[in-house]
Formats: sequence, C-alpha cells, structure tokens
Amino acid sequence: MSLGGKLPALTADVSLSGCRLELPQVFLPGSKVHGFVLHGDVELPFQGQVVWAQPGDPRASVYSAQGIRFTKVSPTLKRLLKGPRGKK
Repeated sequence: MSLGGKLPALTADVSLSGCRLELPQVFLPGSKVHGFVLHGDVELPFQGQVVWAQPGDPRASVYSAQGIRFTKVSPTLKRLLKGPRGKK
C-alpha cells in the first residue's frame, strides 16, 4: 500500500470499511489520506480518514500505527475486498 503515491505502508486487518497502516510517519486523527493498494501490477486507489493513531519510536525502529476508515475505494478494490462470493 502507498499513501499519496510516496509513502510505502504496511497494512493489516484490511476490510471494506478500512485498515490498519504501519509506517514511519504518524498522521493525526481526522487527517484525510489517499493512496492505493497494489494488487499485482495494478494500483487500486482509495481515500480515507485517520480515526486513531499510535506514534512509533524511531529510536527502537517501531513504526507508527494508524486506523484508516475508507471513504472511497475503486470499484475493483471493493470487489477484491468483498471476496470471491461477493460477501459484505
């Protein structure tokens, strides 16, 4: 995953409603973010908002964590997150 096409991020707990991001930077709750999920060679765009943030510790090589609520996802990303049977 990438934020703004410039900040690579690790993801966890990805669902239709949002995800957890881990990256060196921390964004404050309420911040609007945009980026893409890389699926193979295809960039699937999304927009979202930070709902919670936990600062990391660069001295200990611990990334910051943010909870992102998706506000808009591409149709392809939406289908991918629904899974093969179109689950909600």
